[in-house]
Amino acid sequence: MNRLPKCAAWTAVALSLGLAPLFGAVEINGIAAKVNGKVITKKEVNFHLAPRLALLRAKYPRRGEAYLTELKKAQDAVLEGLIDNKIVLSELEGKGAQLPDHVIDVEVQRIIREVFNGNEANFRKSLQESGMTMRAFRESQREKFLVQAFRSQQFGDVSPATPAEIEAHYRSRRNDLRDRSKDTLVFQKIYIPAVDPNRPGANPDDNLAFAEAIANQLKNGADFAEHAKQHSADAFAEEGGMWPETSRVDLSPAFAEVLFEAPQGEIIGPLKDPNGFTIVKVLKKKYGPAPSLSEVRDRMRKEVEIEKRSARYKKWISLLKRSAMIERRI
Repeated sequence: MNRLPKCAAWTAVALSLGLAPLFGAVEINGIAAKVNGKVITKKEVNFHLAPRLALLRAKYPRRGEAYLTELKKAQDAVLEGLIDNKIVLSELEGKGAQLPDHVIDVEVQRIIREVFNGNEANFRKSLQESGMTMRAFRESQREKFLVQAFRSQQFGDVSPATPAEIEAHYRSRRNDLRDRSKDTLVFQKIYIPAVDPNRPGANPDDNLAFAEAIANQLKNGADFAEHAKQHSADAFAEEGGMWPETSRVDLSPAFAEVLFEAPQGEIIGPLKDPNGFTIVKVLKKKYGPAPSLSEVRDRMRKEVEIEKRSARYKKWISLLKRSAMIERRI
C-alpha cells in the first residue's frame, strides 16, 4: 500500500477536520458521514467538538502532530456518538415520536446557563463559528432527546441501583458535581505577547520560540519570579508574576480547563491565546463545594441505572452497526 509522507498525511487529517485557518480554505459545509441515508454534516461535528478544540488550541500553540492526534481522537468520538444517534433514529422512523418545542426551549436555556455561563451572545457566537444555525442546533437537541427516551424505554428493565452502588458512584462523581463557579487558583504567570514592542523585529513565531525557551528553563529549575520580572508583559510581572487568588469564571474556559487539570507546581505552557503566549505555575487550587449525597441521591440512582442500561445499549447498537449502511467521510 502506498503511504503518504508524514507531513502530507497530517495535512490530510487537518483538511478532513476543516482546519481552514491552518491549511487554507476548505469546504466546511460538507458531509461528515451518512447513516442509512441520513446525513451528518461537518457543521454538526464541529459544533460538538468546539469546547475540546478550544482547549487543544490553547494547549498546543504549534498545532503539530500531538495536537492533530488529540483532535482526531476527539473528532472520532463525536462522530461515533452522532452515528449511534442516527441509527436509533432510523429505528424510530414510522413510530410517530414527537417532542414539544418547549422541551427544546428549556434545554437550550440550560446549555446557555451551564456551558456558556448564561451568556447567550457567546452561545450564538459558538454556533456561528461552527457554521451551525439555531434551527439545526434545535433539531440536533430534538434528536438527542428522542434517542434518550428510546434508550430509557427499550432498556429500562434493569435491576434497581443499590445503596452501595449509589454511594460508590457518588464518590467517583463528587468532584465533577461541585460548583465550578466557586473554583479558585493561585498561580504565577509569564506572558509573552505575540507582537512584543520590547522585542522589535521579532514575529509571533520568534516570540513563541522565546516563550518555549523560558518554559524549558523553568522546568529545569530556573527562578520563575526572576523570569517574570525580566520578560513578562503581564500586569503582575513586578510581583514575580504572582497573581492573587483568581476565580475560575475570570479565566477563559479553555485556560481554566488546562490549569485545573494540571498538577500543582508543574510548569504549564506556553499556552496560546489570540494575543500571545502564557506560561503558568499553579501554586494552589481550591475547588468549589460539592453537594451532599442526600441532595443528589436521586440523580446518582438514575446515573447508576443509566450505566447499567448503557452496557446493554452498547451491545445492541454494535449489532445494528453491522447491518447499517455507514459511510464515514472524515
